[in-house]
Amino acid sequence: MRRLLTAACWLLALGGALTSCSIMTDEPEDCDYGCWLQLHYTYNILDVEAAPKYVKDVTVYVYDSLGQYVKRAVATQEELAQQGYRVKVDGLEPGDYDFVVWSGAGASAYTVAGDTRRKDDFWLSLTQRDGTSARELPALFHGQLTTAHCDNTFAEYDVELMKNTNQLACLVVPVTAAPTPLSADDYTMKLVTANSVMDATNRPTATATTTYEPYEQAAVTLDDAEYGELHGVRYSLSTLRLMGDRACRLVLEKTATGEELLSISLPEYVGQMGTLYTNLGRPLTVQEYLDRQDFYTLVFFVTGDLEQLLQLQVNSWRLRAFNHIKL
Repeated sequence: MRRLLTAACWLLALGGALTSCSIMTDEPEDCDYGCWLQLHYTYNILDVEAAPKYVKDVTVYVYDSLGQYVKRAVATQEELAQQGYRVKVDGLEPGDYDFVVWSGAGASAYTVAGDTRRKDDFWLSLTQRDGTSARELPALFHGQLTTAHCDNTFAEYDVELMKNTNQLACLVVPVTAAPTPLSADDYTMKLVTANSVMDATNRPTATATTTYEPYEQAAVTLDDAEYGELHGVRYSLSTLRLMGDRACRLVLEKTATGEELLSISLPEYVGQMGTLYTNLGRPLTVQEYLDRQDFYTLVFFVTGDLEQLLQLQVNSWRLRAFNHIKL
C-alpha cells in the first residue's frame, strides 16, 4: 500500500510539472517556466475585461530592486493573442524586479526614453511642435508591478493597465436665434494643460503646458428633447491623461481675434460625474473617474450671441447653469 501511495504521489507531482508546459515537446523553451505578466484592462468605466479588444502591442521595461535598468521585453498583438495576453520576460537572474508596462508607446505620436536609464529617469513624451497637438492620439496604456520575485521556476503576475488617452467631442449649440449662423471656422476649441510628459509611475512631470487643438471640426445638427432641432459646431480633441490636481482649461475662442468666449476647468466639471458611478459600493473619486472614462461628449447649450451658458451636458448628464453663467 505504501508503494502504491508513493507511486501516486510521484504521478501527481509529475502531472503538476507537465501542466506548466503549454506544449509537450523536448524543447525547454516551449515550457511555461520563467516570469510571465498577465495583462488586464478592467480599469474602465464598465469594469469589464477589455485587454483583448484594445491592447495592441506591449513594451515591458525591467528594473532591479535598486531601480537600475535591466532589460526590456516586447510583444506584438499577434504574440499577445497567442499567449493569452501574457508577456514572458526571459533571462532574469533570481531576484526581485519592478516592471513598467506600456502599450501603444511605439506610435510616432510618442517619444520614449527608457533603455539604459534608471527607473527614476524614465520618461514618455508626446511628440509635438511648438507646444501644440492637433491629432487623434493612438491609444496608450500604462501598467506597473513592483517587487515581483523571479527565478528559474514558473511565476505569473497580474498587471492592470490604465488608458492614458482621452477623446473629447465638444459641441457648441446655440438654443436661441443667432445673429449669424454659427460656422466651424469662426470659432475654435482648445484644451490647455501640462500633461505631455509621463514618468515610470504614470504621473505627469511636464511643467510647460500643451495646447490640444481640434483634429476635426464640423457643423452638426441635433434633435434635443428640451430644445428641439438645434444647429451648432462639433470640435473633436484628443489628449493624454487628465489629472484632477492639475490646471486644465477647456477654451472656446474666436478664430480671427483669439478672444475667449468660454473657459472652464475640465476636471472640475467632468469630475462631478464621478460621484454618480460606483465601484465596490463606493462612489468613484474624481481621479478614478477621469482614469476610467476615456470618451467625453460635452454639449454647451448657449445663447445665440454666445454670451451666456445655459446648460452643460457631460455624456448623458446635464448641469443646469444657475441664473445662467456669463461666459
